Amino acid sequence: MFIKDLFGKEIEFSKEMEGEKNATIFGKEALLEQYYKEFAVESCISIIANALSLADFQTYMNFKKVKLDNYYLLNVEPNVNQNAKEFWHKVISNLYYKNECLIIQEQKQFYVADGFSREEQGLKEDLYKEVWIGEYNFTRTFKESEVMYLKLNNTDIKKLIDGLYTNYGQLLTSGIKNYKRSNGMKGFVEIDTSLAQTEEAKKQLQDLMENQFSTWFKNDDAILPLSKGFTYKDSTPNNGSATKATTRDIRAIVDDIIEFTCAAFHVPSAMVKGNMVGVTEQTDNFLAFCINPLAKLIESEINRKMYKKSGFSQGSYVKIDTLRIKNIDLQKMANAGDLLFRIGVNSINDNLEMLGKEKLDADYADEHYVTKNYQSVLDINNTKKGGEIDGEKNGQS
Repeated sequence: MFIKDLFGKEIEFSKEMEGEKNATIFGKEALLEQYYKEFAVESCISIIANALSLADFQTYMNFKKVKLDNYYLLNVEPNVNQNAKEFWHKVISNLYYKNECLIIQEQKQFYVADGFSREEQGLKEDLYKEVWIGEYNFTRTFKESEVMYLKLNNTDIKKLIDGLYTNYGQLLTSGIKNYKRSNGMKGFVEIDTSLAQTEEAKKQLQDLMENQFSTWFKNDDAILPLSKGFTYKDSTPNNGSATKATTRDIRAIVDDIIEFTCAAFHVPSAMVKGNMVGVTEQTDNFLAFCINPLAKLIESEINRKMYKKSGFSQGSYVKIDTLRIKNIDLQKMANAGDLLFRIGVNSINDNLEMLGKEKLDADYADEHYVTKNYQSVLDINNTKKGGEIDGEKNGQS
């Protein structure tokens, strides 16, 4: 007898588990273990996908920012069935679950393939066959130059996490069972040997064990009437003891699962756990070690396939701006904007874009200014030399 876990893997029951009741219990325990791992994995993927959806896919033509068809496709609506956030979430999910993702352009729209077969050709273009999206199967073969193929790592992260989880899954199961044993109520019933061994007495005993005791254990406040000849004695282990197992023992194992999953995804574990201490440092590390390398991977593939070398060399390309992922602190941004503006790095419109606001449709807003307090060393030296010469001439006169 088999059931499937969250990842579609079949789990075989032993002969002792063939009963319907036992099979149900076993299935729940198997799913419970998978839920903890799936929670950690899906949380990391969701955080990464949500962050990337906040990035701005800036499109350039002749080294100038433009908002034409490609900008709309990458930032708003890649295809008729998905908005940009849904599209990039699927891209990230495929990358981390399958370690690869295939994006095809069909009828001037972008689609993420649900499945495909890749044939590596060595020195020639790789081929992609049996490509399908939803219920639609492509009969044609795609060449490498016709698609955008993304590969995350040489080693499948998901498989590594599954391998690491094997031992932790056993520890987690043992921890849950230990918690149940330690905190469960146990006892035994003494039956007077003089009690009649009639069918009626057997029915009373069966009802006591299967129904009355069950109800008594479940309720916080309850009274259990015992017939003559029955005596209940509590044998709960660690009753009132400080060494009694707690949920913290299980949580420690769950924390370990989250920790090594986050390490594999380069996501700060505090983000998954909801710990807001040091959120600025967490975000900076998240951008530096997770989002920016991922953005560079996608950016490079878009540029080499959509714009190619000829377009890129002439200033037509895509640049993924991840600065917008961070929450804007207006006070810090004002200081940074002022500094960048007065040294000529940013224009008024550049500063407006940093704040996520619309640009001004005016020529002066795109001009760059430099404060008069700044001047070159050459100008300063020339000024000094000019002053000395003038002074000498004035002294001689």
